Amino acid sequence: MSDGLPSSCATTPVVSRPSQFPTVLVDSFVPGFSVLTSAAKAYLNIDINAYIPMVLMVVAMTVAWSFGSDPLWNFVHSYLLSSVTIRADDEAYNVFILWLSQQRFARSSRHSFANTDISSRHWYTYMHGDSGDEEEEEYTAALPEHAKLKTGSRKGGIHYTPAFGSHYFWYRGHLLVFERRLNNQESNFQSMSEREELVLLCFGRNSGIIKHLLSEARQAYMKRDEQKTLIYRGNFQDTSWKRCMSRLNRALSTVFLDGKSRQDLLNDARDYLDPETQRWYANRGIPYRRGYLFHGPPGTGKSSLSLALAALFRLKIYIVSLSSALASEEKIMTLFNELPVRCIVLLEDIDTAGLAHTREESSAQKSHVTNGRPDSHDGQQQADAGSIPAANKTLSLSGLLNILDGVAAQEGRILIMTTNYIDKLDKALIRPGRVDKIIPFGLADRDIASSIFRAIYAPFENELTDISKGTRGDTADDEDKCGSMPEDATAAKRQLQSRERIDDFALCFASKLPEREFSPAEIQGLLLQHKHQPEKVIETVDQWVATMRRQKSEEEQARRYTE
Repeated sequence: MSDGLPSSCATTPVVSRPSQFPTVLVDSFVPGFSVLTSAAKAYLNIDINAYIPMVLMVVAMTVAWSFGSDPLWNFVHSYLLSSVTIRADDEAYNVFILWLSQQRFARSSRHSFANTDISSRHWYTYMHGDSGDEEEEEYTAALPEHAKLKTGSRKGGIHYTPAFGSHYFWYRGHLLVFERRLNNQESNFQSMSEREELVLLCFGRNSGIIKHLLSEARQAYMKRDEQKTLIYRGNFQDTSWKRCMSRLNRALSTVFLDGKSRQDLLNDARDYLDPETQRWYANRGIPYRRGYLFHGPPGTGKSSLSLALAALFRLKIYIVSLSSALASEEKIMTLFNELPVRCIVLLEDIDTAGLAHTREESSAQKSHVTNGRPDSHDGQQQADAGSIPAANKTLSLSGLLNILDGVAAQEGRILIMTTNYIDKLDKALIRPGRVDKIIPFGLADRDIASSIFRAIYAPFENELTDISKGTRGDTADDEDKCGSMPEDATAAKRQLQSRERIDDFALCFASKLPEREFSPAEIQGLLLQHKHQPEKVIETVDQWVATMRRQKSEEEQARRYTE
């Protein structure tokens, strides 16, 4: 003993031991955990018990975040962020996706979508068999193999865009958030691309930077289509206009029509689209509408003239299929109400829509009713007619007339109707006020035939034909006599000589064709068979005329036999 203290009161050293409570607590939830910690302590010299508080803290934070992240994000989204949502069924989707595919952050994203077609309309293209790249396919198909390799990257290139989720990027010094997600509230019958949504977010309560971005993207998108005519088709499933294709602008000079008729139509359309004309119509209480009817045999250029007018006045074309099984008066009225102020509405082959002479047919049917029962003989005649498709039960002629020029009819558009048989149309459909000009298209005469020949074979400024190459010897002799000529002057002289030879060939070709027997499309088909050999065409034109006459005679005999 020391200091006179009893042994019972002597102090003994206290050894601190880690609390066994965490181990016991965990062992109650995870049987065998104490054995695992003892083994780790004995063989690895690792005290797992020391890490239990840290693990529990991480688990607690994870659970808290899972329950609190959504309310926190909703608060930030509601009070600290501004957003703009873009639906996949709107053209703004194509505008932004095109811009997005050209950005560096989109191409370097860890998770991406790889697409050859970045537009939202690929599902619509698949359903209707249309392609917005027809002109590019035709252009590429006509190139030699080495040229196809060079253009293939542009036509069949792969575009990379960020996958679903949130992505951050900088734009003009602002941090923006881009979300790509699916709207699960949409119909389950819609495809993934139809239910997709794009959300752009920026910090702050002003979304001006996002609107500036979309404006810049739209300018780039429209610049790409400067030399194209945009074509939209009415979709009766969701009653909206869908962009289905774009065509390279067609020059009015490539439409082979009587010069006076073409010029009158051009002057009338130009006067109608003048802003002063709209004010003139309004002051006099006249509906601001214009309608044209193009009629003539197939292949005479009716649809081509519509494309040329749209390209000349930089208008979009909106096509409505009246023969669709889904077409109804209500849906067509909705589509017409959504038309822009300046556009061309195209109703092709109006005679095949099943609306021809419906008023006369209705009155005729009433006159043949006897004692409340229809005449069976007359009904059999109607069944045997068969030349006109059955009328669409959901669209009547009177309903279509109300859509075109009724009280609620859209103003500011140009309506173009085409038909192969004008005599099948109801007079009410083509009366003045609904159709302001009727443009006839006929078979090709000698003037049109020679014009088509020149259009096919005449050299343009950016090309040199084989014919111009054939005059190279004469040009070389002139150079020897007159000294060296500038390259531009030599090319201009060769082109002039080529045009002179083409004019002679055109007159010879037209003289071999009968007047108004073949359509411009048929003549063009002959010329395209020898698009680099005009002499070959002149040699074979007589044989072609005989072959075409024989084929048409056989078709006429077969048609009469079936009747």
